Amino acid sequence: MFNFLYLNLKKGIKKITDYPQLIYTIIVALLITGAFVFMASRFVQIATSAQERLSNVRIGSLQDAFVSFAADKMAEPEYLNQKISEIVFNNETIISFQIFIPQLKINPKTNQNEISYQIIASNIPADINQTDPSLEFLFNLAAGDAKHSLTNEIINRDQRLFKTIRAITDSQGKVLGAVVTIQTLSLADMAIQNSIKRTEILLIFVIALVMFLFLRHSKIIDYMDLYKKLQSVDQLKDDFISMASHELRTPLSIIRGYAEFAKAAPELSLETKDYISKIDVSTKELDSLVADILDVSRIEQGRMSFDYEVINPKEIIKQIVESLILPAQSKGLMISFDDSKLSIDQKIKIDAGRFKQILINIIGNAVKYTLQGEVKVQLYVEKKNVCIRVSDTGIGMSEEERKKLFEKFYRIRNKETENIRGTGLGLWITAQMIKQMDGEVSIESIKGVGSHFIISFPLVN
Repeated sequence: MFNFLYLNLKKGIKKITDYPQLIYTIIVALLITGAFVFMASRFVQIATSAQERLSNVRIGSLQDAFVSFAADKMAEPEYLNQKISEIVFNNETIISFQIFIPQLKINPKTNQNEISYQIIASNIPADINQTDPSLEFLFNLAAGDAKHSLTNEIINRDQRLFKTIRAITDSQGKVLGAVVTIQTLSLADMAIQNSIKRTEILLIFVIALVMFLFLRHSKIIDYMDLYKKLQSVDQLKDDFISMASHELRTPLSIIRGYAEFAKAAPELSLETKDYISKIDVSTKELDSLVADILDVSRIEQGRMSFDYEVINPKEIIKQIVESLILPAQSKGLMISFDDSKLSIDQKIKIDAGRFKQILINIIGNAVKYTLQGEVKVQLYVEKKNVCIRVSDTGIGMSEEERKKLFEKFYRIRNKETENIRGTGLGLWITAQMIKQMDGEVSIESIKGVGSHFIISFPLVN
């Protein structure tokens, strides 16, 4: 058992040494617990003091009311006993309520007059008409301050009691007697003890909660350590992908170069040249895939750079559309470009190279996914933005497909697209580049009717 505790303590100290921030958590836990204990003890002190003051004020007020009529009824003990019974019945904390008066009596031994103090009314019938020498002190105490009640705390068998004395005076201020009450605080003390017990239970719960949070925080630190390791692994992965992609581009360029050279060789048969053409096409596709992977790596690592310039996009869009005329015509499609709604002095601030890449992806996809009909590219100004709308009469998209279109690696899978090759990275890269150049992209599409891609960039004054 002790060995288990020692090993866990040693393990905990090592963890605190490895992660100094745990010290702050321990300090906070101790402060919370200490503050709770301090507030609880202060609450008990305040509650006890308040209870004592309340009891004294209450009995003082009760005695004030009682002596206001008792002076006129000193000759009527039965009436006084009745009133005392009513008071005790309605005040369960009062255990003794007595009225005593001084009386002159002849001492049979000395044959002289002596003053004795006799109880004339009490809630305890056996005390009535009894004399008690100790009442002399109380009488003198009450007579010394006849207008106020005086209270003294006494302890009887671990029970706290309050004895309160008040003089009974006539209209001229003469002290006729005194009323003395004894009230117990056992009920109040019991209530306070119950509150203390509840507070202790709550304290244990708070300490358990603090310990639980501390352990959770310790686990979070473990998770943070694991997260840092995963980040390191992820960084290594990105670095590897970046390095591998760069290294792949050189042999791919060599393969493409030799393929172009071989296609021009006259001694090769047409069948061989066809094989070489297919090699060249596959090499181009692989080169495009490598380029996409490089772009993904750059975007995720925040290393994609942009060389901004203020330009009119007409010429760039025209070049891209013209480069896609032959692929469109080979599919029997019409492709057109309308720039009549944009004047030469309306410009945008973009990276021209990235802008070309965006257009190739968007307009190229329109040609790729349109089986018949046409592709239109329109350039216009709307709400201080230069907009490029690419419309096609292609396969279109459903609402669910449209929502996922710009997700990484997402491709629409159906009969119309099963023979169309792609990685699902192009539109994600496009959306990221548009966003980083302060642009926006949106899409409108109807399944089986066609799609409209709208790209917009802020107009530069």
